[in-house]
Formats: sequence, C-alpha cells, structure tokens
Amino acid sequence: MPDKRSPLSSLRLSLSARLLLWTVLFLMLAEVFIYVPSISRYRKVYLEARVADGHLATLALQAAPDGRVPGDVEQALLEDSLLLGVELAGPHRSMMLGDDPPVEAAFNLSQERPLALIREAFITLFSDHARIISVTSHPKNRIHSHGKEILTVYLNEAPLHQQMIDYSWRILKLSIIISLITASFLYFALQWGMIRPMRRITRHLVSFSNDPENPQHTIQPSGRSDELGVMEQELKGMQGEIRSALAQKERLAVLGNAISRINHDLRNILSTVGLLSERMARSEDPAVQKVAPMLATSVSKAVQICTSTVDLARGDQAVNHRETVPLHELVREVGVSLGLDDCNDVNWHNKVPEHILVEADHDRLFRVFLNLGKNAEKALTDGGNITIEATQDDQHTVMTISDDGPGLPDIALKHLFQAFVGSASKGGSGLGLTTARDLMRAHGGELSLVSSSTAGTRFEMDLPR
Repeated sequence: MPDKRSPLSSLRLSLSARLLLWTVLFLMLAEVFIYVPSISRYRKVYLEARVADGHLATLALQAAPDGRVPGDVEQALLEDSLLLGVELAGPHRSMMLGDDPPVEAAFNLSQERPLALIREAFITLFSDHARIISVTSHPKNRIHSHGKEILTVYLNEAPLHQQMIDYSWRILKLSIIISLITASFLYFALQWGMIRPMRRITRHLVSFSNDPENPQHTIQPSGRSDELGVMEQELKGMQGEIRSALAQKERLAVLGNAISRINHDLRNILSTVGLLSERMARSEDPAVQKVAPMLATSVSKAVQICTSTVDLARGDQAVNHRETVPLHELVREVGVSLGLDDCNDVNWHNKVPEHILVEADHDRLFRVFLNLGKNAEKALTDGGNITIEATQDDQHTVMTISDDGPGLPDIALKHLFQAFVGSASKGGSGLGLTTARDLMRAHGGELSLVSSSTAGTRFEMDLPR
C-alpha cells in the first residue's frame, strides 16, 4: 500500500525536524537556568537603587538647619525615589522622611543569601497583591557619619513587580530568538553534514530492499573518513554479500530440484540392486553368501542416505526416530566404511570408551562421523593419524575427532560450514561439514571447530543426553 502521509506529516516526523525541536527545547532549558539567578539579581539591584535614592533624599534633611524640609519638597523627593518613607538611624540622631507605613515583609540586603534572594524574587514575581516592604542597609557616601548609621526605606512592591514582569518578557523573547537562530544554524550545519548523507544511505537501503539482486542499487561510498563513511563502506560490503547469498540460494534451489530428480531415479536403480542382492542371498555359493549381506546392508544405507538427503533439502531435519547407539561400535563401522581399519598410511584411532551409549538416529550420526572422517583423510595426504574420543556426563556427550594434518586453509576457515564455498580441497563442494553440522543440530546438538593449525585440526560434537 503506498504511503499516503502528507509532506507536513513527513516533515514533522523527520530526523531534521526532531533535531530542530530538541535544540530549541534544550536552549530554552539552558535559558531557564540563566533566568533564575538573573531575576533575583534584577530584584536585588532594584532594591539597592531604592536604598541609594533614599540615602540621597536624606542628604536634604542633613543640609536643612532644623533637619526638616517643606512638605512639597519631601513629597517630590519620595516620588522621585519611588519610596513611601525613609528612615536614617544613627548613634546620635535619627531622621525620618515621609511616613512609617505598616510593613508586610522586611529585608536586610547585607544579610540576604543567594537562595533567599531567588525565593523572594519569585514571591514578588508571582504575588497577587502589592506588598509594603522595608529594606535595611548601611548607607554609602556617608556624610557626617562614622559608618554606624542604618538606612531603612519603605516602598510598595507594585512597581518592582511590574518591572520584573517586563524584564521576564524581554528575557523570554530574547531567549526564543537566540534559540531559533542557534537551532537554525545547527540545523543547516547538521542537515548538510549528516542528514543529507544519512538520507542518501536510507534511499539506497530502500532501493536495495525492493530489488536486492539489481547491482545498480549498490551504494558507492563517498570517501568520507568519519562514521558515515564507515557505514557506507560496510553497507556496500553487506549488499555484495547478500547479493552473493541470494545468487547462491537460487543456484541451490536449481541444484536441489535436480538432486530430487536424480534421487528418484537412483532409488529405482537401488531397488533393483536390492532385489538382486536378495536373490544372491539365496545362493548356495559360500563366497556369495558371505558378500550378499554386506551388499544388502550397503544398498539399504544408500537408500536411507538418499531419503535423508531429500529431507535435508526440504528443511525437514527433525530426528523423529532415536535409538540407543553404542558409540564405540558406530565409530568402528565408520572406520571400516572409510577403509581405514587396515590402512597403513592413515591410522584410525577409536578411543571412545565402550560403555558410552547415545540416544540418536544411527544412520544420521554415522553420516556425521563419515563426513568428518573423509575430510580428515583427505587432509592427511602424506599419512597420519585420526583420533576419535568421547566423554559423557549427566547432561552432555562430547565427541571429538582430530587429525595431525597441516590444518585448514584460510579460505576454508573464512567460509567454514558454507556449502560450495568452504571446501578445503580443490574440486570439493564444501557440503560435508555443512551436512554434518545440520545433522548434529537436528539432534539438538552442535558441531564446532575447536582448533586448526599446522599441528592439526580438531572438531567437537556436543550432543545433549
């Protein structure tokens, strides 16, 4: 179904839009941390200015002969200072300018702490009525004093409240402008440096997903040396590997179809051979009677191998039939089948304890050892030893098969357990290890490479009990 989202919806959900939004939010959050001490500082400066104005107003009282000024002058001084009253108290005299109004809150600027300043600033900012407050401080620019005067000013918080509101709005507008400008610059920088290359990679991923077998959809790295450049290189490699795997899968499908047809004809031929072996078994010739059972057993195993091969090709790997298998005897049969029991160049060492029994499909487990034994025999071109060992506990039976050959080549180690790729010998198909591992997994176990070096190769088979 085609994507019917609108362009606006796509923009809202895009990485660029989210980046822009988060940048604005984080910048606004940073402005909040700046604003909190800033608004408390604004209030403190305002109060200090009122104290300074109150001190200047008291200079008129100190200059007057009788310590008093006319009423109109007094009113003008208070209005210009935005004060209701000023009181200057000293060790020898006290002076008062204006009234002494009822006070709702008193503050001493010389004793206020930062947290207290912040708290009082927000109380003033969010107050629903104008309080009458008093502010006490030591006057500056003292005249005729010895630094012991205390100046107290009385004022209404309404002008301060309004100025703090105006200041907050200015800070908010400035913060929004700074956030948008910074976010825009950051947006365009990241858009050019990161988002565009990521969109290019995304387009290649989508096109490759729609048609992975088309080589034209392979991304061409831009040559960047950063993480995006590494991503492009890895994506190109991954696309090549997937395309090769798909091509191999198609070849395997064709091969599987051909094998199924060959298997059908081969089973018909083996059926005829089986009938002939039964007739041979009725012969009175001693030599024929000796060979006939072996021939019948070989034909039966060949038919079973054909059947299990088709099952594996279909993906039907479940082991539906299990029996108690003496592991030592099974390994001996494998050595006989490989012709290594009487071989002088390659020695088959069966070191499996005779008391070990496993619950498994005899024929499938036989094929596991047969494939591994064949591979080990091919590796020992100049002769050597193949050793099979096993240990058993309450949970697992661990079997190992090792040789003292030259070890697996690099190409085989790189593509281990990959059909048609991981063959260690020229002309090999690489199906032996792949089939052996699939058969072990069908039993619920695992086949793994323990080591491979110039001292030899060692495989381990883990079979749950």
